[in-house]
Amino acid sequence: MDDIMEQKQNTKYGWVILAIFALGAFTYQMTQYQLTMVAGELIPKLGLNEAQFSSLVTAPLVPAIAFSIIVGILADKISIKLIVAIGMIISCIGGLGHIFAGTNATFYSTMFLTGFGAVAINVTCGKMFSQWMKPAMISIAMGIFLAASTVGQFFAQSTTALLGSMNSAFWMSGILCAVVLLLWIVLGRENKETGQAALAEAPSFSETIKTVFASKNMWLCSIGLFFILGCQVAFNIWIPSALIAKGMDTAGAGALASVVSLGNLTGAILMPIIAAKVGKIKPFIIAFTIICAFGYAFGWHLTGVTAYLCFFVFGFCAASLMPFFLSMPIKFKEIGPKFVGTGMGFVSTIELLGSILLPTYIILPLATVGKTVDFTRYFYLVGACWLIALIIGILIPETGNKE
Repeated sequence: MDDIMEQKQNTKYGWVILAIFALGAFTYQMTQYQLTMVAGELIPKLGLNEAQFSSLVTAPLVPAIAFSIIVGILADKISIKLIVAIGMIISCIGGLGHIFAGTNATFYSTMFLTGFGAVAINVTCGKMFSQWMKPAMISIAMGIFLAASTVGQFFAQSTTALLGSMNSAFWMSGILCAVVLLLWIVLGRENKETGQAALAEAPSFSETIKTVFASKNMWLCSIGLFFILGCQVAFNIWIPSALIAKGMDTAGAGALASVVSLGNLTGAILMPIIAAKVGKIKPFIIAFTIICAFGYAFGWHLTGVTAYLCFFVFGFCAASLMPFFLSMPIKFKEIGPKFVGTGMGFVSTIELLGSILLPTYIILPLATVGKTVDFTRYFYLVGACWLIALIIGILIPETGNKE
């Protein structure tokens, strides 16, 4: 009876940990996407060209690509609370610092710093959720965590203009970075039993690297996320332009494209709950990648109400796959809680590389004729990449709670 009560208390505190991580994801995503809404004021203020402005927006992603594996290794060997606190402190410095940045170099530096908090929570979320929650709840927690990022982006794009000035927007994000840090310092903690046990048997550096990099399942999971996230980014970048090119007005194209985000948000939250009740995830992975392959290849030709309904479904299916894959490393027998920090760092690195390499350096050059993007070819290639994700979904083992 005491064990049952203790497990319930642990699960309840897990929701506190999830709430802090979700607020962090919301804040760091909002901080990044606020820039897209103040471009008209920021570009002349700093004397930027388009490439320089784009680099400012993507600056928070650089730490994730460069340091995720290192942070993961550290999370497997020392206190997660300390790792997350350091990341949040660095982000807080960047969040407050970008309010006062007056040059391109200083602004880039502060935005670069804001990415460290996101690295810390993205890499350690699997390990933290597994300490406080039952296995069946991990995918649900991961879905809520991922949905918080989508909400942060939506919030930035829908409210920044209402704040009156660029400075007010930057103060809001800077203060929120400080609030997240304070909440983590006061409320963030590891499970005394599972956390201390993991530290007591912390693996060596060589053992950690060898185990993660030699795992076929980790490669399948990482490459799957490479294509899943890369396909979503590739679609989101060019779908407004494609819709306008076929005759839709700018407002209509933006409204239809935003339906995908609504589907993303709904899928990330609901599907992990449904899958946990079913006990299987592979049937959903296979079905959803097939839907995305056809939807992302041909959906841009749709019109009217059918287009809105289908775009919602495409977004729902694509986002549902993310928590399925991101909750896998903790469930792989060769990884488990012992190596999941490094595993999540490995996954995050390859996943983010997909978001950069696939749309910009693979699909776009293949779809460009002269100086013009052939949208038919472009979206066929996106659909083909979804088929690669389908093959990975077939090969990867079942990690639902009813294996």
